[in-house]
Amino acid sequence: MKGTKKIERTGRVVAYLRVSTVKQDLTNQIIEIESYCAKEGIKIDETIKVELSSRKSRKDRLIDDLLRDLRSGDTLITVELSRLGRSLVEVVSTVNTLIKKQVKFVALKQGITINGKNDMTTKMMITMFSLMAEIERDLISERTKAGLVRARAEGKKLGNPNLSLNNESYRKGAQEFAESLRPVLDGLKAQGYSQRRMVNELNRIGVKARHGGEWRLVQLQHVLKRLQA
Repeated sequence: MKGTKKIERTGRVVAYLRVSTVKQDLTNQIIEIESYCAKEGIKIDETIKVELSSRKSRKDRLIDDLLRDLRSGDTLITVELSRLGRSLVEVVSTVNTLIKKQVKFVALKQGITINGKNDMTTKMMITMFSLMAEIERDLISERTKAGLVRARAEGKKLGNPNLSLNNESYRKGAQEFAESLRPVLDGLKAQGYSQRRMVNELNRIGVKARHGGEWRLVQLQHVLKRLQA
């Protein structure tokens, strides 16, 4: 897969650049992409620059807008696969969408070029990505379960129906409850779970909501907000 192949342009060429922190710089990504395009005789029609952590949602990272706007025959160029997702599962999902839309895709550091056609080479790449994503999913699942066991072993209650409703005590208890769930929620977010899917998974594995019942979406959103504070 090493050594990006020259692509034939039939539609727009879009460059997608993202850095995770303010300390990082988009300049290096711009240079790499412009150098590649100059070598291949490609003109960039649009450059999307995002300075945002990979922990943010696909919508915040403009991935959803990017996938919606790309059309058959367009080309998407990025410096590396990790720019497209916070996990391999999410990257594979994004690449699959590009293939379905017949969008050409180039990842420079990995030397990957997908020609926008569902041919044998593309199928082999997706099979390999999917296998790696499955392995990653299994590893993260194990870490999530281990985090849950560790939290319980340390005496952290994952769902306490008897917390005081006094303001200060309530806020302190709510924060402690949120922190006790951090290992579990971080594991689910790393797998690319949506908030609704996280609610279903918490209920499935038997983690109770703060007051002892099943989780609802609004409860999860309150917990996630506290963890971001």
